[in-house]
Amino acid sequence: MVALLIRMLGDGVFLIWSLTPTIAALIILLALTREGYSKEGWKSLGLHRFGLRIWWLAFGLTLLISLIASFIVWVTPFASFVMPRVGAAVVLLNFLIMVAFTLPFALGEEIGMRGYLLSKLLPLGRTRALAVVGLVHAAWHMPLLFLTPLYHTAGNKLIVLPLFVGTIVAASFVFGYLRIYTGSVWPASIAHAVHNAAWLTLAAFTVTSSPVIVNEYLVGDNGLLILATTALAAAGLGYIFFRRGLNKNAQPSVAGGEVALETK
Repeated sequence: MVALLIRMLGDGVFLIWSLTPTIAALIILLALTREGYSKEGWKSLGLHRFGLRIWWLAFGLTLLISLIASFIVWVTPFASFVMPRVGAAVVLLNFLIMVAFTLPFALGEEIGMRGYLLSKLLPLGRTRALAVVGLVHAAWHMPLLFLTPLYHTAGNKLIVLPLFVGTIVAASFVFGYLRIYTGSVWPASIAHAVHNAAWLTLAAFTVTSSPVIVNEYLVGDNGLLILATTALAAAGLGYIFFRRGLNKNAQPSVAGGEVALETK
């Protein structure tokens, strides 16, 4: 099925694939649990709140993750910083356009993952729920990784796969903490879109004679440095939001009052 879609749609399969978590959540809400026929049921998706007060954090922190990783790789023997010929202003404008373009598709993933699924798994405990959602999200990418020529084809799968899964799980904590703290799926979606746009944009500032090492193993979408900085960001968010008592200012739940933020 996936291979057939690739032949028919080419790169467009990414756009369609990104909507499948939302489609799955809607099927569950409307056809299986019937929760979608009540206002409270729809609240489980986290669309009813915008979480505006931390949009800056969702944007800035996620961009910082890729920036720090890129700064580190620029001082290694594998890569150097270069100013794009079109100029930094054009590249940065393209970055903002890319964030806006990819946001609906990031939202398509997040509604299903951090929106519906996380809200239902929180009774397991916050850490377990975030880890499980991350693993599910990683598994959701596997058909693209193994059945198509469009996704991480340059690197050795034995190296790429652990880095990929590790980064997705670490990102699940970053996106998930934003979701839980605000009761909204929007900050998580913004963070997701910024990540997708940031690593592509920063590649324009990077020159390397070892593209696989740099773009697959060190930075890029889920290189080792991206994994490390994402994990540090997740630890920092967890400490700030939930260890220093700031959750007293948070929304009461991620699911319309059903699941308390204080769930550990």
